[in-house]
Amino acid sequence: MLKIKSITGLFICSFAYLLICLFGVRPAYASVLSIQTLPSYINTNNFKLSCTSDGGTFQFEVSVHGGAFTTFGPVINTSTEPCIVQVDSSIVNSQTDYTFRIGGFTTSTIYDTNGPAAPSGYYKEGLSNGFKIHWTNPSDSDFSKVKIYRGETADFSADSSHEITTQPGGAGSLMTYDDIFAVDSSKTYFYDLRAIDYAGNSSDLVGDGSSTSSTTVTTASPKAGTDKVTQLPKGNGGSVLGTETNGTPTPSASPTEIGGPVSTNPGIMKWILTHKKISLGVAFGLIIISYLLFRRKKS
Repeated sequence: MLKIKSITGLFICSFAYLLICLFGVRPAYASVLSIQTLPSYINTNNFKLSCTSDGGTFQFEVSVHGGAFTTFGPVINTSTEPCIVQVDSSIVNSQTDYTFRIGGFTTSTIYDTNGPAAPSGYYKEGLSNGFKIHWTNPSDSDFSKVKIYRGETADFSADSSHEITTQPGGAGSLMTYDDIFAVDSSKTYFYDLRAIDYAGNSSDLVGDGSSTSSTTVTTASPKAGTDKVTQLPKGNGGSVLGTETNGTPTPSASPTEIGGPVSTNPGIMKWILTHKKISLGVAFGLIIISYLLFRRKKS
């Protein structure tokens, strides 16, 4: 009798699963499938965070610097609503690390609006076809790179139109850069440098120019050329506002979207629902086997 009940139960389960595959009926244990991946550093606390789900009701949670998770935002019925929540200053309001969670999936980031120290030890030396720029990178742990600007007046604007290169390097490292170009002997050339951190904040300017208090972040791409860079052994660091260069995406300042791709870790139901032909074959096989065992037991 126990075997008959087991076979009957297996038959019913197989038939129910077949209905799910054929008609798209969602199981009662619908779940979150992934959460959006945030950059390792951000400099905005106004952005949207999203997830993907195969149905169900969920709510986002946040943990500040390893503390207990607390819920925020509305309860979302992902069967009828997009799985998106607005993050703002009521959630992210301290410069520390944050972990967001929904349905067991997490993504973490560090909120940082403080810039690194400015480069130190700047000087330039003339070359026959340009200038060699010398400086020391700041020793900040979140230092990412240095932007170099060249102008023809002492008060030139250190903006994208004057940027000549962006140079990565180790924190606290002594650096040189050969700026090779056709020098006009009738002109005087001035340089400014600023450091950028992983969150996209920049330092004050240092160099020949007079605009040494600017903290504006520029986003122009480096100009191509025949320039070369030499990184010397680590030296003394600088004294202490930026985009990450080691593979971590830079956050957007827009309040509508931030971060990178969606991190996924689908379970068995995700695989089944995305391989319906295989699943149907298995389901039919189980039904046939269950039926034959049932008939054999009765006879």
